[in-house]
Amino acid sequence: MAGRSFRSVTQVYGSRFDPEVLAATVQHWAPRVDAQAKAATTCIADVAYGDHPRHRIDLFPAKGPSAPVVLFVHGGGFVAGDKQVAPPFYANVGRFFAAHGMLGACMNYRRAPVGGWPAGAQDLEAAVQWLLQRADLYGGDAKRLVVIGQSAGACHLATWLFDPAFAGGARDRVLAAALMSGFYQAAAPLSDGQRAYFGDDPALYAQRSPLTHARLPSHPLLVTLAEYDPPDLRRQSQDLVEALSRGPAKPQVADLAGHNHVSPLMSLGSDDGEVGLLLRRFIARVAASPLAD
Repeated sequence: MAGRSFRSVTQVYGSRFDPEVLAATVQHWAPRVDAQAKAATTCIADVAYGDHPRHRIDLFPAKGPSAPVVLFVHGGGFVAGDKQVAPPFYANVGRFFAAHGMLGACMNYRRAPVGGWPAGAQDLEAAVQWLLQRADLYGGDAKRLVVIGQSAGACHLATWLFDPAFAGGARDRVLAAALMSGFYQAAAPLSDGQRAYFGDDPALYAQRSPLTHARLPSHPLLVTLAEYDPPDLRRQSQDLVEALSRGPAKPQVADLAGHNHVSPLMSLGSDDGEVGLLLRRFIARVAASPLAD
């Protein structure tokens, strides 16, 4: 469960999520992020992986060679969000994995309406291809690449993992993935931000929804949801798990007690190590590597 002090946020806002809740969550976790990890970790910021101004990635090199690689895809309701949304977030994600012996990477992608469907998944394909070709330059092992997506980022990741349009690309070379509190089913009526990404034609929503194509990838998958996720997002995560569990293999699932929609990733590198330990154990298992301190 998230640190008891975070109850001061969840007791006020519950499962509500909006800019006010985001600001309160940032205010809670920012002082708790490990300042020592920030000071000790190198960041190579805004490296281009493509031609668009949003095609930028921050790298947090591993201290040794042949380390697992973790790529983080942020959320933001399809029209907002950033890898540096509110310092120290989400640089804390890359720093956390670098501090535990991995190559951390945090990417940006085109946002709607400039980047309408399926731009997020296309940009993820480009970023993964870039990392596969260059991870070794930053201490990483391209054969041990794990992708984590949250919220809209989880939608882009799920589209990339499940939609047949992306078969035969870089996803076949990824080791594992984690989908955290994602949006997986577009259905009318959509919010303004969702409609900016998925378009105005409801007849296209099912085909553009990751849930429609859900199948367990050939590589391991972790699906998380938060106790205080908005109810519709909790339902979508549960529906995704149900769809994925119909096959012979099942995803690993974690329901994160005491957390809201964004707090799990904001807790990385803080004095609350629960979510970080969950992710590290998942990566250690799939990457066949020891659990680094």
